[in-house]
Amino acid sequence: MSFEELMNKMKEKRSRSLKYTTKDLAALSDNDLYEAAFDRTEHKVENFNNYEDCLKLLNPAQLVFFSVWSLEMEVNNGGLCQFFVNSSYIFAPIVSKNMEIIGAFEHKKLYDDFIKKYNIDVTDLSFFDINDTSEFEEKVRAYPFDEYDEAFYELEPLESFLTKYVRAHPDDF
Repeated sequence: MSFEELMNKMKEKRSRSLKYTTKDLAALSDNDLYEAAFDRTEHKVENFNNYEDCLKLLNPAQLVFFSVWSLEMEVNNGGLCQFFVNSSYIFAPIVSKNMEIIGAFEHKKLYDDFIKKYNIDVTDLSFFDINDTSEFEEKVRAYPFDEYDEAFYELEPLESFLTKYVRAHPDDF
């Protein structure tokens, strides 16, 4: 399959996801429900240059979903440090509360303990502002992010908690 064909398939899937009714969402498999919730939430924010502007567009349930999804995506693709250096940092002050909302208590504890132990102020992550790869590497060395990341990978994926959350709140997606 070519890249263009793949992109067309993704656009078709998103188009279907945006048309689902609450009843349609309830009938989806867990995997399809999760993807539909992501498509529907991300569609609201995809045209913004930064998360700060888009946060106003999300309802509370979508904000819970998107913030926790952002943490999981960043940790899985580059670690907690990446969550702090990318635009997803905007969710750092609320992701703990949102993990609690979805019932991901072990993830919340891991995050809260790391933040507390290393005295990271999630309301001011300017220390994590970077301009290049060498600065990212410097931030990675500043804290034992590998310990956090390895413990995170041992936990149940946040996707499963998010899917249960969406299933319990289909009207909000």
